[in-house]
Amino acid sequence: MILGCNTVLFNQLDLYGALQCISWAGYDGAELAFLEKMARHIELRTDQEYINEVKLIARKHGLKLLAIETSIGSPAESEEKMKIMTKLFEVAKKLDIPIISISSGGRAGDKEVTEEVFKYLRKLGEEAESWEITLAVKPHVGASVYNTETVLHLLSKVDLKSIGINFDPSHLYRAHEDPVEAALKIGDKIVHCHIRDCPHRNSFPGLPEQQIPGRSKIDIPRVLKALKEVGYNGALVLEVIGAFSYPFTKQICIAAEARGYLHRCLQEIKLE
Repeated sequence: MILGCNTVLFNQLDLYGALQCISWAGYDGAELAFLEKMARHIELRTDQEYINEVKLIARKHGLKLLAIETSIGSPAESEEKMKIMTKLFEVAKKLDIPIISISSGGRAGDKEVTEEVFKYLRKLGEEAESWEITLAVKPHVGASVYNTETVLHLLSKVDLKSIGINFDPSHLYRAHEDPVEAALKIGDKIVHCHIRDCPHRNSFPGLPEQQIPGRSKIDIPRVLKALKEVGYNGALVLEVIGAFSYPFTKQICIAAEARGYLHRCLQEIKLE
């Protein structure tokens, strides 16, 4: 598994600064945030000058570009959002980024909305397939896809090679599930992984410091062993939310501590 960090942690910095901090913290790769209200480290530009610039920045810092994270809006916004997503697929393709990470959107427990969400995801998946991009759908608190049951429902309704699951143990934990059991049930449909800890099971993810793997309630080593058992060999991407007003020096401390803990966990798994 390769260790990466989502640039959303470094929301106050530009792409160069965010990737520099991720490199300094010891990561192998980065996930680029395209999140309007949180952080935006990639632009909807496909001209060769811009593509070369992004590749050069990543290469300068010795980082692999692992994924792009974005939001897909609601089915009601699908026509306009589809135009944006198609452009983002083109950007990802030119940057050799294989995965775009999304949540499903929608509303938990609302069957009618969920059906519309699934139709929208199928349309997105078909477009992603034409660009040879994989959409990694994250079970997310409050969304139509939020736990193992709804993940399996999505996979049965939208059976496309371009649709996989972004496994985030913190959201499954907050859905009152055991992330280990969830990983074993979802199995080889896990195509990406956001990793962070969580101090409790309510909707709030906790303070940024509490999201650092090893600091809170989730048994991260067991989760990693479960991922290994189902054959997952992709990226483990740290995604910490809420450190937006922190100085970047504190943000980089969060990234570095998480990387050290995860690296040691992976070493121990390999030694068994």
